[in-house]
Amino acid sequence: MFQYHFSTDLVEQLLHFTGNRYQQQKKEVLLHQDQPLKKLVLVRSGTVSFSYDVGNGRRLLLGQLDCNNTLIGEIEALNNQPCIYTVTCFSDVSYNLIELKHWRQVLLENPQLSLYTAQTIAAKFQENQKVNLDKLLLPLSYNIAKDCLMRAQNNNPTLLRAYPTVSAEAERFATTERAYRRVVTELVDKGLIVRSKEGLQTIDVSALEEFVESFT
Repeated sequence: MFQYHFSTDLVEQLLHFTGNRYQQQKKEVLLHQDQPLKKLVLVRSGTVSFSYDVGNGRRLLLGQLDCNNTLIGEIEALNNQPCIYTVTCFSDVSYNLIELKHWRQVLLENPQLSLYTAQTIAAKFQENQKVNLDKLLLPLSYNIAKDCLMRAQNNNPTLLRAYPTVSAEAERFATTERAYRRVVTELVDKGLIVRSKEGLQTIDVSALEEFVESFT
């Protein structure tokens, strides 16, 4: 199982090339979608949110990530493409910036770290691709139920955290707030989940698992 947080060995080597440690406040943007990546961001602590804007008023939120020496931008650094997502601080964030040439130098000098990085990037892509294809091809009720099931089973350490508001959760499932509320109500009425201050909670894991499997 891959991790969003890179190995201690890689972090220690990267820290040799970092300068000042910076602070970013909540709601400020670390990286902008479609903007060139000039430096890698090594988030030392804090929570960030990933989003993708299609430009017609609709936005897809991917979830929150609690960072602990988390490297952001490594995919763009390898292919010299603009940033895929906008990365926004969901809390106060502490981070360092790393020149791309220094990061590439570390990878070239240590094949094990190169392999680790390649595996991590490939796993991130594969998981994100599956989530996005499920959202595209399967009903909203499946996707919300599957998300609740994965959180209840707690067997996916890479799962990005949900958002505390209905509007943000609707954007995370690429739908409207009205449609999101309707589907959640249906799942509540079926006795599969319940609303709470912490978000949606699973009532019966077995029943929810059976509901999810009925779509596939």
